[in-house]
Formats: sequence, C-alpha cells, structure tokens
Amino acid sequence: MNNNPLKEVIQWLEEEIHSLEGEINVRNETLNSLKHLIDQLNSFEDSSDYKVRCEQLEHELETEKQRLVKLHDHYRKIESEYSQIKAELQGWQNWFYKNKEIYDRLFTAAPIDTYEPVERQSFEPLKPRPIKTKNEPVKTKKKKRIKRKKKE
Repeated sequence: MNNNPLKEVIQWLEEEIHSLEGEINVRNETLNSLKHLIDQLNSFEDSSDYKVRCEQLEHELETEKQRLVKLHDHYRKIESEYSQIKAELQGWQNWFYKNKEIYDRLFTAAPIDTYEPVERQSFEPLKPRPIKTKNEPVKTKKKKRIKRKKKE
C-alpha cells in the first residue's frame, strides 16, 4: 500500500510539471509576441516624425482659427450693412407706395393729345474747357467796353 500513495504523488507531480511547462510555454509565447510588438513600435517611432507633424497641424489649426475669426467678423459687418440697406430700401418703398397715387394723378392729369412738341433748334457743340491746375493762373477773357454815344 505504500506504493499506491507514492504513485499518486508521482502522478500529481508529473501533472504539476506538465501544467508548469504549459504555463512556461504560454509565458514564452506572450513574451515573444510582446517583443515583436515592441520591435514594430520602435520601427514606427524611428520612421515617423509624428511630433513635428503634430506641431505643424497645431500651427495650421491656429492659423485656420484666426482666418475663421476674421471671416466671421467680416460676415457680421456685411450682415449689419445688409440690414441697414434693407431698412433703407423698405423706407423708400413705403415712401413710393405712399406717394404713388399722387404721381399717377400728376402724370395722367394732362392729356397726351394736347401735347405739342417744340421744334428742335440746332445748337453748336460746347467747346471743351481748359483744365485748371494749381500752378497755372486762371485766364480770363477781357471784356470789351462799349462806348456810349454822347447825346447831343
């Protein structure tokens, strides 16, 4: 009967050894995969300039923010001008519609049949005037004096 408990202990120890060997294999596989991952990450760190690129993107973001602020200010200015012009136009339209009846009566009061066109006269074209500059004195025409006849 002494062999039986000893065999059980040996069997238990062998099972324990197998389970420990399995855990060692799992640990080695995990270590190998982690080493491989570290190698991949190191290759990315060496080959990329992510810090420089990140700084460039931050700078571009700041300039874009400034541009958008200016654009928004310009939009507000234009919107203000638009509102002002729209109100002014509304005032003119109100004035027009208020006075439209008066102008309609004014222009329809005289019958068109009684209108007689004036004959056109021929006019001489205007002579161009000389351009005055600061350095040149202004030239004036001398007026002719009219001599009056003495009454006798």
